[in-house]
Amino acid sequence: MKDRLEPCIYYVCKDVDCKKGYVKVDLKKCKNCPKYQPRKTSKKQESVKTKRQKDKDRHDRWN
Repeated sequence: MKDRLEPCIYYVCKDVDCKKGYVKVDLKKCKNCPKYQPRKTSKKQESVKTKRQKDKDRHDRWN
């Protein structure tokens, strides 16, 4: 099973009812829930291949 580091989109705070209807949810219970959907936290990192291609394109532009 994957590590679920981000809280679910339905998670409000500890010992409060979840937006899915579960009572007194803590983060551990939320991450093991079958309806778990992680919150979007940040952009995905660019791959090395695309970074190198951008650098090549910039370099080629000046030649």
